[in-house]
Amino acid sequence: MKLHLQVTLLLLTGLLLGTNITPGLAYPQKISQTLPPPNCKNPQTTRDTIECGRSAYREANKKLINVYKQLQSKLGGTQKKRLIVSQESWVKYRDTSCAFEGGMYEGGSLEPPTRINCYAKVTNQRLIDLDVWLQQLNRR
Repeated sequence: MKLHLQVTLLLLTGLLLGTNITPGLAYPQKISQTLPPPNCKNPQTTRDTIECGRSAYREANKKLINVYKQLQSKLGGTQKKRLIVSQESWVKYRDTSCAFEGGMYEGGSLEPPTRINCYAKVTNQRLIDLDVWLQQLNRR
């Protein structure tokens, strides 16, 4: 279990650093420097949607890792173990849930943006959930 969480954190860290290890996405991580930056205020292309979704996911994931580490440092014993198991289960949920969402458009141009936007959405929700627990512990 501990190894699985370490691998997951390694994969997520790699994503934040810009390597092409986003789970289930075959879209290239680095886009040619000759292309204009994506239009995230009003995405008009699949590329814009994917790049903006990837950016939103990276930001949410960076915050999630920070809150997770803070929460983990405040817990001990059984609760710390439960948090680790919970996070491992959540990662599996995120991956399978977003594979399902993206799979609704399997093989089409909507599959990658649907999947990466699902990652951002689900990660933001997990961030909110863990942050509530962190705030509760900080009040003690």
